[in-house]
Amino acid sequence: MPEPLLEVKGLVKHFPITLGVVRQKQVGAVRAVDGVDLALYPQETVGLVGESGCGKSTVTKVLMALEKPTAGQVLHHGKDVFSMSAKEQKQFRRSVQIIFQDPYTSLNPRMTVGDIVGEPWEIHPEVLPKKGRQAAVQDLLERVGLNPDFINRYPHQFSGGQRQRIGIARALALKPEVIVCDEPVSALDVSVQAQVVNLLGDLQQEFGLSYLFIAHDLSVVRHISDRVNVMYLGRIIESGTNEDVYERPAHPYTQALLSAVPSHDPAARGQKKRIVLQGDLPSPADPPTGCHFRTRCFKAQDVCAQEYPPLVDRGQGHPSACHFAEVVDVVPVEDAASAPDRVTSLRKTRGR
Repeated sequence: MPEPLLEVKGLVKHFPITLGVVRQKQVGAVRAVDGVDLALYPQETVGLVGESGCGKSTVTKVLMALEKPTAGQVLHHGKDVFSMSAKEQKQFRRSVQIIFQDPYTSLNPRMTVGDIVGEPWEIHPEVLPKKGRQAAVQDLLERVGLNPDFINRYPHQFSGGQRQRIGIARALALKPEVIVCDEPVSALDVSVQAQVVNLLGDLQQEFGLSYLFIAHDLSVVRHISDRVNVMYLGRIIESGTNEDVYERPAHPYTQALLSAVPSHDPAARGQKKRIVLQGDLPSPADPPTGCHFRTRCFKAQDVCAQEYPPLVDRGQGHPSACHFAEVVDVVPVEDAASAPDRVTSLRKTRGR
């Protein structure tokens, strides 16, 4: 196996809860991330899936060195990002870029497209001299499917999908190794989502990129990712290849997520057994003892309240954090027969 480009080991991020105005006293902590391990290899796409509040965005912020971890490490080519010198950390930030979720708020409305895409070179002038920047911006716009003559336009003159393409062009400016895609298609129409996902796949092949792809849409994650990690309340509860997680889910939470995905095929709807979870998502400030999922789990037993199950393979062929993990057969998420146009478009991305 090659060395991982990015690796997260035992990542913990807690945000303190304090009382008092003058003398603040910590009375608790929000356990946003509570022990996460991830690895991203060259030219690979790793998906990170989970409902709102599970800690995906916090993982992203720590991985990008925008937040310091409470414990654990973020390794770039085997070196801890948070023990790097200022010069080394600047190189790290150049190597790892991000595409933001909202294309409407992630672009400065007072800057032209040329200034937005070219801004990374102002921070890292060693990458490209000023003389060639305009031509380089136009080249990037053309690569992401925009007219290079749009260089002097402003963000409000573009649609949501076009704005996200501008954000992608900006992320490519420094020729990064890794791009963190923070729900890059969730704010877009379905037809535009497929176009952007196809674009990301083409760019990955052209530039040899690695993606950490964060999303709510299980079908999008399936068709772009090589490996998938499912998060629940700050921890990864199942990990494996696409086939492992989507066709042989072992954790009850993953099974419930997949059962909730709507199908366009009436025959497939009849085969699918819906798993309805009881109760609400617990607060990360006061998670349940033992397994965090036990308060909503249909398989919970006494041992679940006493011991948190480690993320290991219990004979299912891939790791799952459940004492009673058991592979079940599920109806494939958006089978080709149920949504041919969208799936065919998405599958072009990975050559599937």
